[in-house]
Amino acid sequence: MDCNLKILSFYLPKGIKASLYLPLSLAIVLALNSLAHAIPLAEELSLGRQVHMEIAKEGVLFNDPYVNQYFQSVAAKVLKAAGRQEHPYHFYLILSDSLNAFAVPGGYIYFHTETLNSLENEGQMAAILAHEIAHITSRHFSLRAEKNTTASLASLAGILAGAFLMSQGGHNAGAIGQAMILGSSAGSIQVMLANSRADESEADRKGRSYMVKAGYNPRDMYGAFKIMSEKSFNVSSTIPTYMSTHPGISQRLASTFQDQAGMPPAPKDPTYLAMRDRVLALTAPPERATNIFNGRLAENPSDASALHALGLLSFRTRNLSRAEEYYNRALELMPNNGQYLSDMGDLAFERRKAQDAVNYYSKARQNGDNTPQTNLGLARSYELLGNNQEAARYYDAAVEAADNLFPKALEMAGLFFTTKGDAAKGHYILGNYFLLVGKPKDAAFHFEAAIALPQGAKYTSQVQQLLRDLEDYLKK
Repeated sequence: MDCNLKILSFYLPKGIKASLYLPLSLAIVLALNSLAHAIPLAEELSLGRQVHMEIAKEGVLFNDPYVNQYFQSVAAKVLKAAGRQEHPYHFYLILSDSLNAFAVPGGYIYFHTETLNSLENEGQMAAILAHEIAHITSRHFSLRAEKNTTASLASLAGILAGAFLMSQGGHNAGAIGQAMILGSSAGSIQVMLANSRADESEADRKGRSYMVKAGYNPRDMYGAFKIMSEKSFNVSSTIPTYMSTHPGISQRLASTFQDQAGMPPAPKDPTYLAMRDRVLALTAPPERATNIFNGRLAENPSDASALHALGLLSFRTRNLSRAEEYYNRALELMPNNGQYLSDMGDLAFERRKAQDAVNYYSKARQNGDNTPQTNLGLARSYELLGNNQEAARYYDAAVEAADNLFPKALEMAGLFFTTKGDAAKGHYILGNYFLLVGKPKDAAFHFEAAIALPQGAKYTSQVQQLLRDLEDYLKK
């Protein structure tokens, strides 16, 4: 079977075309978008790729297929309302318990999972996106680029990566990040850090029009900013003061959004809340998540989302028997939920019950779940059963659906094909996998191995461009 893999190019990876600039996030990474019109686009894209590789290799990208699929759909809807963009943007969730989101030059956008956990509905997420897209469409950052002529691309890349590490906290990340920032002459870009209040007001107005055009209620912009203002204490304290300044949001809540302050609260958003439950179960400290979900079950024993989330949490903490109990209780309430069925398939596969896993995954697909998680589960289960023909079919489907947001699918598919008769395809897929996880030397090794094989001729043109980009990156 031929490989249907889209080119997950280091040069221009496919992703959601959006821009995010959260008022309470790291001012540095947001203000540096001013480079967009101060340096050639190719150099801006190069800077973004360098920073993304540094972030990816830390292993903190959140790659759950269900959450990412939903998250991207919201971004795409808002972006469409904002109109045509000049260049692609790439949208990622970051595993972090700090309240933050940030963007770097070249269109790489990162949103902390704790931010998603703090919002209440899809409209609030859309509001944040709309506001930040408005900063980009208003060219706010380009006005500051002319004030800085001393920071090189290399030093800016160091500053951005260092700021990211500091925002993560934990272990010695803060110390490492501060060293990277100081070593990159961060003080030279202080003039580029803060948006003016006029900029904020303009972004508020434009962002509000974008979200309304996308079909959302403007009260959700007020609600989102109010939550961010109230929870601003969660922004990492390791960020230097000069890197975290931004016009206060409280005044804007009392002015720009005054007409929304008295609006009734939005109704509950089950789809968003289910995604938030999933993120909490997969990322929050176990004790905190357990208390939240048990508290909900005490109020409503038929809360399927809370039951399933406790199953995810149990699976995450390796209590497989408890996970099965919660999964079954959730499925009794929602027997045709594809997500629940696929997660049950993961549990069966973990126990090496391959046929049971196939049954769950197949039922998930019958109920409309065609995510890379389900296809990967079927592929691995058929491989365990010794049915390599079906395994190859579903590995191809998993890779096709994974794009650049589920690297596990590429890793497993690459390993399968390198040992099961199509080594060139396997090496090519593994090359793309190592790009996604920030290991350029390993990526180059597999790309070279792919085109060295007779079957690898069809990958030559793509691989040669990727290798040139990797060579440039490694030199920098």
